[in-house]
Amino acid sequence: MSGATKSLPVRVKWNSPAHWGIRAVWVLAVAAFLIYIPVKTQPSTTGDMTKALILAIAAMGLNLVMSYGGIISLGHSAFFAVGGYTTAILVADHGWTQGWTLPISALTGFIAGLIVSFPALRLKGVYLALVTLCVAVLVPALIRWPKLDWLTHGVRGISGIGYDEPPRLRFWADDSGREARAVWMYWLTVIVLILCYLTCRGVVKSRVGRSLVAIRDNDIAASVMGVNVATTKASVFGLSAAICAVGGSLFAVGVSGGANASSIREFTIVGSILFLVMMVLGGAATLWGPIIGAVVFIYVETTVNNWQADATASDTGIVSRLMRWAFGWANGSPAAMILALVLLVMMFIAPFGIVGLLRRLAAKFVVLI
Repeated sequence: MSGATKSLPVRVKWNSPAHWGIRAVWVLAVAAFLIYIPVKTQPSTTGDMTKALILAIAAMGLNLVMSYGGIISLGHSAFFAVGGYTTAILVADHGWTQGWTLPISALTGFIAGLIVSFPALRLKGVYLALVTLCVAVLVPALIRWPKLDWLTHGVRGISGIGYDEPPRLRFWADDSGREARAVWMYWLTVIVLILCYLTCRGVVKSRVGRSLVAIRDNDIAASVMGVNVATTKASVFGLSAAICAVGGSLFAVGVSGGANASSIREFTIVGSILFLVMMVLGGAATLWGPIIGAVVFIYVETTVNNWQADATASDTGIVSRLMRWAFGWANGSPAAMILALVLLVMMFIAPFGIVGLLRRLAAKFVVLI
């Protein structure tokens, strides 16, 4: 027993065959999970996972600029809305196919990010956060502005832009109906998520990523070492906004079925807070953190909503009694309160995010050297 204890943790050399074996097992596990969702679960579960992965894309964009660049942004919901409205306008008013609007949404988000970055990146700290917060509040107001009704359709919003007859995936699902649309949107989201992940990974592991981290730690020292601070910040901010806009485009097509800045919470300042919560919950400054955080957040939110529905439908069940005992004093739905308590407990358990907790647990068994 003592010999076995002394052998842990196992030391694995970086980029050794054992290290690549661990990577292969991780990739296979993720692939098995992604395939399991549309094959073995209900269309509602597939839809929830699609929503989680779409929000993960937005959280990845925020993670790139906030965690790696140290740029505090509370306005990424504005870029999310820009992407959603770009797709909605092109599909509803100009007859575009949904998938072809994704690169246009990315370009629109990139330009919007550059425009915001010029005045915003001259500031630091709380002043920068305040400017981006104003952007998150201003964009929905501009969308609802009566003088832009010809473009954004005002407070009515734009609806009915989802896939009516998506391409058939006979080997994954039935040919028609809700399941076919859910599966098609799921795999489209998975493909876009992988592309965004590879983009973020390429930036972080490149010279631009190292320059970005140097700017985050000490921008004056980075400038002395030859880093173009303004160009690096503006470029990464624009890329982050483009990624977030792609998420908004997918959300408008696959989740909300349209774009409405008055009723979709992700298009308002609430969306920025949600992206931030997902990023921190999963693990800031990690590539997998936003993805895991978004999946866990949507799972917790869906579970709480299901509990609330069960308690409302039944007056004699255990869930109903527990809900009345714990939250009978509250006016309205306790779903938000339960979700906040669950997230608060998880942050105490995993202060560095879920990825940080998993890394600490894995370090007891395997250490990369």
